[in-house]
Amino acid sequence: MNFETADICDDNQDKKIQVLSPDFKNYGGLKKCFGQIITIKLDKSNWRLLEMLRDEDGEGKIIVVDNAKYFFGVVGDKLMAFAKKNNWKALIINGYVRDVAYTKDIDVALYAIGTCPLRNFEKTKSSRGDQLSFGGVTFHEGDYLYADEDGVLITKEKLV
Repeated sequence: MNFETADICDDNQDKKIQVLSPDFKNYGGLKKCFGQIITIKLDKSNWRLLEMLRDEDGEGKIIVVDNAKYFFGVVGDKLMAFAKKNNWKALIINGYVRDVAYTKDIDVALYAIGTCPLRNFEKTKSSRGDQLSFGGVTFHEGDYLYADEDGVLITKEKLV
């Protein structure tokens, strides 16, 4: 994976490149990643996300999760272990994460707006494949994401 997000921006001024708000910090161990986006909308509960990370091959994929900033830790060390085992590159969470003392050592990127030790145990609805908007960006299933220590880019087409 040989790219820099700054160079992608410089080399593709004619393309529509979106940049995720710097309010999102990486709590995972992978500092640079690229992949195709899969979207999921949660309503507090992370059960559907757990099933995806545990049961699906995520090779070359990044999950973008909208949890409407509910104050619960959506992803922690157990879900990150599933993500690593099944080759997911990254998770972008419009919400909070937990177990960051451990997630920082797992070779998956984990962007979120903050941390919260509380977890939701109620099973609630979720939907997959929806257009999501947060952090100044609109995500569509199939878009591409590039991330490094300079920031997170979203594009409609593969640029690298």
